[in-house]
Amino acid sequence: MNGDRPIVNGERISNGVQHSLSSSTSDVAQVKEAQTLKSVSASTHEYSALSINGQHVAGRISGANAGRDIANGLEQAPQEILQLVPKDSYLPMATLISRASQTCWNGLVDLVGQLAEIQVPQLPPEQTKTLANNLPNNQTKPNLDKKDRLMKFANEQKADFIKLLVLLDWSKNVDQVSKTISINFWLMRRRQAYWSVISSLAFLKQDSAGFQVPNPDLKVAAEVLSKGKVNKFPTLGYVPQKDLSDKQILRLLRNLDHALSVKLSLATDLPAQLRRFRVHDGRATFTVSNEFELDVSILSEAEGAQFRMVDFRFLFSPAPSVNDALHSEIERLANSNIDRDGLNGCYMFLHELTLSYKLAEYHRQALELSRGQWAGNLRVEMIRRNLVIQYWTERHSTKSWIEFGISSGRDVEHTTGADPVPSLEVKWMRQGRKVDALQLWFDDSRLSFEDILRQITAQHSTQLLDSIYDKLILAPLFAEGELALQQDSSEDDPDECSLTMQLSRNSELSLNVDAVSGSLVVSPVSERSERLQYEINRVHNAADEVVSKLLNFRCSVMEAATLAALAGTSWKSLPAFRLTHAEIKTLFGPSVIRINLVRQVQWGLRFFLAVTHGQNEDKWWLLQRTSTTHAISQAQFQILSSQTIDVKERLSPAYFERLADYATGLICLQRNVDFLRDAKAKFDLPSFPIFEQNYALPELTFELDVSKPTFAGQLHAAQGSILPPPAPTPAASPAPYKRIRLQFGGIDRAMGRVLTVAKIQDGASKRILQRLDKSMLGDNVSLDSKSGALTIHVQNSTSEAAVPAIIDKAMNLEKSLAIMEQIYRLPAVKLKAISKSSFTVSYHDDGPTELGVKITIEPASPIPKLEFYPPDTNPHVHLASQYAKLFQSSRVPFSAKIGDFMTSLILTYPMAAYLQSLQGRHGLDAKPQHATAEKSESDIRVHVLVRGVAAWAVQYFTTRAQAPPDVGTQSQPHLLARLEIVQHVSTSNKPMWLVRAALEDFQSYSRPSYVTPALRTKLRQEIFARSDNQSRWLALDNAAACQADKPEPLLSSIHEVMCAWVKQPPEPTAATVQILQARKKSAAGQDNVPNGTNRPKAGGKLQTTGIPMPNGSMKQRPSVSNSSRGGKGPSGISRNSEVITLD
Repeated sequence: MNGDRPIVNGERISNGVQHSLSSSTSDVAQVKEAQTLKSVSASTHEYSALSINGQHVAGRISGANAGRDIANGLEQAPQEILQLVPKDSYLPMATLISRASQTCWNGLVDLVGQLAEIQVPQLPPEQTKTLANNLPNNQTKPNLDKKDRLMKFANEQKADFIKLLVLLDWSKNVDQVSKTISINFWLMRRRQAYWSVISSLAFLKQDSAGFQVPNPDLKVAAEVLSKGKVNKFPTLGYVPQKDLSDKQILRLLRNLDHALSVKLSLATDLPAQLRRFRVHDGRATFTVSNEFELDVSILSEAEGAQFRMVDFRFLFSPAPSVNDALHSEIERLANSNIDRDGLNGCYMFLHELTLSYKLAEYHRQALELSRGQWAGNLRVEMIRRNLVIQYWTERHSTKSWIEFGISSGRDVEHTTGADPVPSLEVKWMRQGRKVDALQLWFDDSRLSFEDILRQITAQHSTQLLDSIYDKLILAPLFAEGELALQQDSSEDDPDECSLTMQLSRNSELSLNVDAVSGSLVVSPVSERSERLQYEINRVHNAADEVVSKLLNFRCSVMEAATLAALAGTSWKSLPAFRLTHAEIKTLFGPSVIRINLVRQVQWGLRFFLAVTHGQNEDKWWLLQRTSTTHAISQAQFQILSSQTIDVKERLSPAYFERLADYATGLICLQRNVDFLRDAKAKFDLPSFPIFEQNYALPELTFELDVSKPTFAGQLHAAQGSILPPPAPTPAASPAPYKRIRLQFGGIDRAMGRVLTVAKIQDGASKRILQRLDKSMLGDNVSLDSKSGALTIHVQNSTSEAAVPAIIDKAMNLEKSLAIMEQIYRLPAVKLKAISKSSFTVSYHDDGPTELGVKITIEPASPIPKLEFYPPDTNPHVHLASQYAKLFQSSRVPFSAKIGDFMTSLILTYPMAAYLQSLQGRHGLDAKPQHATAEKSESDIRVHVLVRGVAAWAVQYFTTRAQAPPDVGTQSQPHLLARLEIVQHVSTSNKPMWLVRAALEDFQSYSRPSYVTPALRTKLRQEIFARSDNQSRWLALDNAAACQADKPEPLLSSIHEVMCAWVKQPPEPTAATVQILQARKKSAAGQDNVPNGTNRPKAGGKLQTTGIPMPNGSMKQRPSVSNSSRGGKGPSGISRNSEVITLD
């Protein structure tokens, strides 16, 4: 700057002194001083006083002493010049030195650290050069770089400290230096002002080149040249005119109003938009609503005079400010359009100008919004004359924007023949597609881009929420009205657009659209909802993916509520147990989102409860694991029950505790149903009720066949039994059934067991029921003596069926009631002792000896244990095994069996007692009698076999010495006769005993029952066909029958005949001799005796079935027993009965 002049028109402005460009700075300073002195000396010739530093010096100054006087004046400079730079701007020298030293130290420390990190390689000794002081001189590049950096740092610090030294010298004259700095600053400011003036004058000169000079007035010049005078000389504005008076002004304005009224009334080309006007104050004011007001006037009353614009104003806000220059330009252009196209052209010009200003205003407001509240979410671009504003720029979806533009008006609705009128048009592109049904309302008089933007975003938000609503309402939970779904929409306020969906009984979710960012906002705010909001704002298709995520969120909310309710209950979670995807899809369907597995401790490992949450419903499933293998199989699990969880249900610990009782009861009933189904038993179980606040589980009803101990023998297996299974016998009557009603009784959580209650309506008489003692029933059985209903309580584990235990108790109770019923039915039977499982009764009391039996009911066996007493003298001891077979009948009720048993005790006692006495006296092992009178009886032996409960076989033998001549001599002893004693029912239905020959005697004559035909004839004549027996028995020709209670006369007579036959044997006949010879031939060559090697049992004991006999092997015969309660039996024996085989 120092000395340079500004350039004007390519040349520097001279200031009286010329110098070369190569002159130094000192020369420039000398030139400046010379110029100053010259100007001062020149001024002394014009003024008598010189102004130096603002002070006037009197007198004239000579040129020789000018320089010295000026120097003396500068030394007396005012204080404001010397103190332009305040002392506060100076830094203390000590502080500067301290900081410089600290900077040097810090720089040195950093440099040393950096140099230490540079690795300097060690050269081999043969390549290492030594210095004069015998130190190694390492000339590697890293070492040289370290030295170079150290040298540069030292030089830089040296230069800095030299400057500090200079400043330190200056600080000794700090006052003079300060004044010098202030004067220098003042000189710089004066120099800048000087050059500013020069520059302004140069620009003025440059601009004056374009100034116009008025054109010569040729008309006046011609008049002067022709006439020599001028009538009226134009003033050209140099002579000011006189102001009009008030009257002149009013008259002029009235004339203008009249002329404007007439002109506008007669105008035919007035546009429709300017037909609203008013004339006043010498002007016509046209008003275009929401656009502008135009004031026009005319300059003369001539017919062809054009309108001229006086003023115009914008009628919208915020209106732009128009400065005078712009206003003049607009006025000029408007008058030009009036001259060319009339008022229509003026309107079109101002209309387009207004639209442009409106568009600019929208642009300005959009930019302000993009820099303010909508920063980062609004993108504004001006493309030609179209304003494009993209909103929601950060949203993950297709772009959406608004277009503001001036349309030409040439649309389909344009009227033919009329000039098209441009208009401001707004287009909405939503997700890349134009929206035709745009419902936009805006006030043309008040421009607000934010209002338009809020309307657009409100309609966009409504469209988004509409699409979500349309998808959500299709879900069954919302379609069926189980969950509430509400949408609030607005056309102009996006904050009022919301979608509220009910998640559960007490929770809701509100979905809003943020007007600024376009993001979906989820409320209420929680950690889970924040995650949902993040996920739904990342998707692109809001209509599909957002709905899926909202439904999944509902599932998570329900899962959280379920887990919270399960936390304080007896349910145990199964986090380690996982179902495979195939199992989940097969069991629960494909719509399951969340699943939780829980169970009760008492259920075991086979049952568990699954709580599933899907998009369509929430359900719980009671599952049973049917397979314990690890292989994946669709049949591995069985669904016992399932139910939808009502959304209105309050998920609380109490709810799940009730569900635990319900599910446990269901499992209990199902396990019993499975047991009955496996046992192929008929049962009836109504459908399970739905789980609700008050529910009642159904009763399982099945019929118990009291004639069977179990269901087809599947409940228990008889253990320790040596008896073979009984042969099947046809049922005499339909088997009686008892209906058992089984129901769930609750849970014993302390023991981890369930209670099952069974009710049985027993048919026993009230007399028997009233005599039952509570000790007989047990702790788990109760009896209602009035109604005869028995209630059995059974506790067992959940995974086990209670039917077996109930049947055991029911059967034992049935047995006890049947025994009691028979005891009180038969007068001869007396109850002696009773306990929970045993009954002691007596059935014969004659003198000092009392006969009885103890009946013990064993739970695991269908056959009661019989103990006859006294065991030595009671004849029914020999029938114990036959009575056991009696109780083995599979189709006869126990009550009938026990009735037959007790009846049999009474009826068979006389016969059993006599036979026991007879075998005791004349058994095979009986001691010989010494009395001579009884010699004949001592030679005979009697062997009694028990064929059944009411059937005996009596065999008579004799010694070898008394054998008849037709009997082989090798037989020891010799069989005389075989008789059978069976039941016989007479025409009067009185029980009788039938005595006849063995059955083989009637079936095969090769095996006769008598040793000789003579004995048969003798016995028939004396017993079977004897008519003069004084009614002691009934003679039947080949057999004889006696009363059941009086068998002794008949049997004694038979015994006497046998003894007489042994005492006086008949002579052998020819037939007898032939038979004897045939037997000897058949017996030749045998080592054993003809009757075999088996010996008969000891005398005095009745032989039961299955014991070998002296006359050979014996096959078992079926028992013949009474099937009726009255003790009446069949009159004969089946032809297929087994017989004794003779040799």
